[in-house]
Amino acid sequence: MSATLLVVSLGILLLVALAKPLRLLLRFALSAGIGGVLLYLGSSLGLSVGINAWTLLVSGVLGLPGVAGIAALSILL
Repeated sequence: MSATLLVVSLGILLLVALAKPLRLLLRFALSAGIGGVLLYLGSSLGLSVGINAWTLLVSGVLGLPGVAGIAALSILL
């Protein structure tokens, strides 16, 4: 009985400890996914933006302002 209580307690502690990093990772993935979709839509509308690891990294870290910056750079350059 005490072994089960110990395992459950350690499991709860592990989930609490990993909650913030997992939340950050999921937020990054969501931002990168939405940024990739927006860049794809921009490409179909005439922007010459390649969707690669760097553009997804920028859109994942910076979010919508990063996507706007990539679009602005593609127009200016």
